[in-house]
Amino acid sequence: MDEQVVREICTIKPVNGWQYLKKAMKSKILDDEYEKRLYCEMRKKKRTSKMSMEDLSNEISRCLIKRPSLILNEENILDFNRNIFQSIQFNTNSTDEFDLSDFEDDEDNNEIVYTCQEQYLRSCEKYHVVPVSRFYRQLEGNSVILKNHQFSKGEFKACAVALMCNGTVTKLDIEGGQIGAVGMSHLSDLLYHTDLLVELNLTKNDIGRKGLILLAEAIDKNLKLKELNLSDNNINGDDCDIVRQIMEGDNMLQSLNLSHNIICILGGQHIARGLAKNDGLKVLNLSWNRISGNGAAAIGYALAKNSDLEVLNVSWNGFEHGGAHALAHGLSQNTCLKELDVSSNRIGQSGMAKLMKGVKENTTLEALKIADNSIITSDTFLVLLTLEKHEQLSYLDFGNQPVTDEFAEKVSEIQKVKKIVVKYGKIIRNPNSRKTDGDDRMYISGDPLLVMLEFTRMKKIHILDIFRAFDTDGSHSISWEEFGQGIEHNKLPIRPSDIDKIIQRIDINMDGQVDFSELVIAHKEHTKKVEKFTARGEDVFQRSEIGIINERLRKWFADSFMREKSSTEAVS
Repeated sequence: MDEQVVREICTIKPVNGWQYLKKAMKSKILDDEYEKRLYCEMRKKKRTSKMSMEDLSNEISRCLIKRPSLILNEENILDFNRNIFQSIQFNTNSTDEFDLSDFEDDEDNNEIVYTCQEQYLRSCEKYHVVPVSRFYRQLEGNSVILKNHQFSKGEFKACAVALMCNGTVTKLDIEGGQIGAVGMSHLSDLLYHTDLLVELNLTKNDIGRKGLILLAEAIDKNLKLKELNLSDNNINGDDCDIVRQIMEGDNMLQSLNLSHNIICILGGQHIARGLAKNDGLKVLNLSWNRISGNGAAAIGYALAKNSDLEVLNVSWNGFEHGGAHALAHGLSQNTCLKELDVSSNRIGQSGMAKLMKGVKENTTLEALKIADNSIITSDTFLVLLTLEKHEQLSYLDFGNQPVTDEFAEKVSEIQKVKKIVVKYGKIIRNPNSRKTDGDDRMYISGDPLLVMLEFTRMKKIHILDIFRAFDTDGSHSISWEEFGQGIEHNKLPIRPSDIDKIIQRIDINMDGQVDFSELVIAHKEHTKKVEKFTARGEDVFQRSEIGIINERLRKWFADSFMREKSSTEAVS
């Protein structure tokens, strides 16, 4: 090829530079990020600065020749421009998955401005998909929420094109959309070229490693995205090197949710390295990820180097003793963490003791959740004593962990001096602190629950009246403590040592509270048994366990009457 022909191919005519760039975009010759960015920048200049076509074409020519990936290689420059020339000459059809010209009219001088809703309808027509009415309606607002709408390829492409033109949507929630890596390519272009989205929920979208890579590249260029939810996307330990890049990148992310994935040990190590270098995240959720061993330890030690994270959720993993030891080390040196959730991590007594040592040395922690770990009732009191003098701690969550009455009393004592919320389960009375039963004549032997229910039946006391009498604080439920106090206050013939047996049989869900429905169920079952025995005859009833208790109660009523009469006469 002679020198003159080469020169003609390599030189883009100023007057037609803009047209050549547009046609090259459609022909997929300019398919890397440099040309896409250039196209968007020039398009913006053309609309805002009202540059003449000649000036615009000159600038495009200079940018194309000096593109970073080709500047050191003249042969590449020649091949690149030759490809543009051939593409325009033969009018190659576009096969690009995400065509930036989809939202631009072909007429440059008389462009028609479409609303994002109109653009969405045009895109749906172009890609032969039915418009999603929920999406269409929400385009005018600040958020688009399409949970559990499984997108087809064309559907999500049309949505991405519409969002590219949108100027109001800051929150996008497509949980359960199953957009995959292909959909992620459209979404990454949206994130790359627009700075509108602040919150993005991609839960259950199966984006895979390819989608994660595209997302990482787009986030690195985005200056607005602050909240990202990647929960339940089958992200494994090997994929977490990409997550690490996101955490180490120069982006604006403040909240990252990676829960319900399969990060495991390797992923935990990757995330720990990212956490140590991250200086922007405020909230990190790693719950339900099978993180254990070295992965758990690495995350714990990484807290010592992090200086921004405020909320860390590592619940439902396997931190155990080693992870608790590492967390203690990290907490002792950390100066920013405010909330830590280590619930359901198989942390035993020794691990909890180590963790408390780290918490005690920490000066910023305000909330600690340690529910459902392998600790016994007595350990909860030791934890409470350890954290009693912590200056910042105002919320302590033991979940449904049973505690002693000594624990409950200590909580009340602390709350008089310090504002703190302590969540715990049922109160188990300490056998050593139980009241003595006293005079045996005051009580009826036998099943204590049957004694209580038969007593109310014989006295014709309505079950609602019992509930109201026992519910002293008006909370519409009766705590174990209130139940015991109610029995003693109303002088039911039941031994104090047997009260716990009654509660354990009535409290069906074992939440430490006796609900009205639970009391009604117990009362109905008792009434059915009485009717069953009496239907068979008086003799059958008297020989039954309920009949025996009935007879004892009759004697007890008579004896009580005589005792009261004697005491009255003695006073008079």
